[in-house]
Amino acid sequence: MLQIANAFFKLPGDYLRPEDDEIKGFKTRLNERLAPTNPKDGDLDWNIGDCIAQWWRPNHETFLYPFLPPHVSRPKELKKLYLINLPETKLLSVPKNMKLLAVPLYELYDNTARYGPQLSAIPHYLSKYRFECVNEAGEIETVTPGGGSMPEGGVKVLAGGTENGALNGHHDVGVKMELE
Repeated sequence: MLQIANAFFKLPGDYLRPEDDEIKGFKTRLNERLAPTNPKDGDLDWNIGDCIAQWWRPNHETFLYPFLPPHVSRPKELKKLYLINLPETKLLSVPKNMKLLAVPLYELYDNTARYGPQLSAIPHYLSKYRFECVNEAGEIETVTPGGGSMPEGGVKVLAGGTENGALNGHHDVGVKMELE
């Protein structure tokens, strides 16, 4: 995350024209913003992953919405948030008027007063991913969400009750989790 003037936070990126290819344009903007002035092999390569969020600006107001309101046929802006996989080493060049910060997810979570609604929602978007922290030897040190290894066979989520409609003596619909 980039910090400007000790108060304003943003992610690297910029506007694209409607006719621009999204991924190519995004890589070009990342190179303009974060690539070193004398790039070497690999300094201009970016591994763009999933689009994890879309925010819509329906008109010329400042608010962005995580949905396109049904009454809007031509929104003013669409802001997309992508997951970027960085290699083990990557040389980044940041403008002098900005600071590059590694902000922990727990700092972003539910902190709209400091980071705004889009940035503070990032932990929600990333909750569907499983991250593995690997040491220099290639061994997994920690796994998020949760610690340790995942159960063998994974987790299977079933909606509803048992055969007779009762779950733990109750007759309302519930969610049951089983290990395979």
